[in-house]
Order: sequence, then C-alpha cells, then structure tokens
Amino acid sequence: MEKKNSQNTATRGLETVAITDCTNNQQWTRYRSRQAHGFAAEDANALHDMLHGNKVDKVGVDNIKNGADRIVNNNISIQTKYCDTATKSVNAAFENGQFRYEGMKLEVPKEQYDEAVRLMESRIRNGQVSGVSDPNMAKQIVVKGHCTYNEAVRIAKAGNWDSIKFDAKTQSVSCAFACGLSGVVGYATALKNGATQKEALKYAGVQAAKSGASTLVSGVAAQQLLRTEVGRNMAAFATKAIKPVIQSAMRTEFGKAVLSKTASAVAKTSVQGAAATNVLTKALRTNAVVGTVTFAVTTIPDVVKLCNGKISGRQFAENTTSNAAGIGGGWAGASAGAALGTAICPGVGTVIGGIIGGLGGGMGASACVRKIFSWF
Repeated sequence: MEKKNSQNTATRGLETVAITDCTNNQQWTRYRSRQAHGFAAEDANALHDMLHGNKVDKVGVDNIKNGADRIVNNNISIQTKYCDTATKSVNAAFENGQFRYEGMKLEVPKEQYDEAVRLMESRIRNGQVSGVSDPNMAKQIVVKGHCTYNEAVRIAKAGNWDSIKFDAKTQSVSCAFACGLSGVVGYATALKNGATQKEALKYAGVQAAKSGASTLVSGVAAQQLLRTEVGRNMAAFATKAIKPVIQSAMRTEFGKAVLSKTASAVAKTSVQGAAATNVLTKALRTNAVVGTVTFAVTTIPDVVKLCNGKISGRQFAENTTSNAAGIGGGWAGASAGAALGTAICPGVGTVIGGIIGGLGGGMGASACVRKIFSWF
C-alpha cells in the first residue's frame, strides 16, 4: 500500500496546480456581481473557442473602458453583451448614439442573434456605426454567442447542470494533464519495481484513469464551491492570511527576487512589485480552496476503508497526513521549480521545472511524513 500511496501523492500536488490554473482562468470572483451572467458568458464563449482549437487572449479581465473582452487568433476582437433582450444587448454597445466598439465584433446571446442583426442593420442605416454604411455588414459585426442568456445566468450559479457541465469542460485541461502525468509516473514506477512492459502499461493506464477521474471531480467541486458563500468566505480568509506574509517577504531584496520570479512563472508573464504580490495572493487563495477540496475528494476512499475495517486508524492517519503533505509540497515544489525553470529558459524551462519541482516536492513531503510515522 505504501508504494501505491507514494506514487499517488507524487502527482497530487501538480494536479492541484493544474486545477488552480484552470480555475483562475475564469472570472469566478465576479460571478456574484449584478452582471454575473455577463462575465459567465465571456468565460463560456472563450472556453468554447479554446476547446475548438482557437487561440484566445482574454484581454477583458483588465476592464479597460471600451476594450475587447477577448481576442481570437490574434486578430478578431470581440465584445460580449448579454442582456435579457436583443434590444438591450445591442443598445449596450452604443454610447451617445454611436457604436463604441469600433473594429470589434459584438457577441450576443445565441437566441438573440437574428433580432440583433436586424437592430444593427437599422443602426447602420442611421449612420450610428462609424465607417460602415452598408446594412448587410451587420452580419459581419454581430456574432452569435455559443450559449444562451439563460445558460449564462445558470453558469454563474452553483448546483445546476449548465454550471457543472461548464466546470467539467474547464477542468478537461487539468484532467488531461493529470492523466498523462500519472500514466508516465505509474509506468516508470512499475518498471522500477520489476514489472514487465505489459504489466507496466496496464498499471499506468489504471493510474492515469484514477488520477484523471479524481482531478475532474476535485476541479468541478472546487469551482462549484467557489460560487457559494462558503467558498467565497474560504477564499477571503485565505487572502487575509496569505497577503501579509507575502508583503512581508517582499520587503527583503532576496524575497522580492524569489517571489517576483515565482509570480512571473504563475502569471506566464513578467510581473514585479505589487503586481507580483497580487498574482501570488490570488494563486495561493484559490489553491487553498482547491487543495482543501482535493484533499477531501482523495481522502474519501480511505474513509470508506476505515469504516469497513480494511485499514487501521493509524494507517488512515498516515495516509491522510501524507496526502495533505503531498498536495502542499507538490504546489510549493511546482512553483519553485517553475520559477527556477523560468530563470534558466522561459517557456520550456518553466514547464519542465514546474513538473520536476512538483514531483519532487510532493514525493519529498509525503516521504517525510511516512518516515515520521515509522518512528512510532
């Protein structure tokens, strides 16, 4: 059992990192605002584009006035407007009688598209769209969203099929990463323990399936939780606890250098000072919630075994403590490894450093816990 648990905890921290990254790519902190469905629509439509092989840059998160919400394939700027009627959706794109998103596409709810095109044609005839005089161009300006208004409303809320389906799609990236990583680690572990090629492949497949399933469940559960008051309170508590520590570390030159490199690796772009502090605070805040959910999900099998008398209370304590250490150590190792890899070779080095650091941190922390338990 110990070898099996060691292999599992070796990848658990990295799985948490992947879940956190996917979660932070969504605007979940805005899902409680008055315009929650609008932010949910931006996320849902951007995700649809990404899953269909398009390059998406979600530039709208900076909230620049009259800026695009996302840029697709480097040259298509899109502004998303999701109101409860086509008239309101189109009107929201005009200011002082003029279209305020020159050169951009206007994305509206799926069911409003035809009416929105007709309304845009009328606006063009009235000379309210700068540089456009042909009403037929309305179809080039208005874009049909990939979800309806009501779907966007539900995506912003927890506990319904639309939001769960959206979260599952969001976490498909972390799930694929977990499957691949666990498969590779499982294959190497089996060969090291004397298994044949066939046995190693079979073992790797089982480990990949288990890891993918637990990652998907953990990711969806974490995103659902963050839509609730309980989840937001957990995130707020984590922020209050984490931010002062990071700010304190930033006061030293060494701490500033290390944390800035780590934040840059997390953000996938160079950040310094207050921006670095915010990036790390947000990442650790989300990771605290994700880590808690992942710990709960991955502990359930041992709880069942304990209740059925298949493992002792001591083994349960050892497994759960090792599990928690693996999650925390994996995240810390992945962050440190990514920062070091970024300093050596940005891009490739970031990925390789993060994986090596995550595996090392998870395995090391788990091994330390098991060593401590062996002394008693």
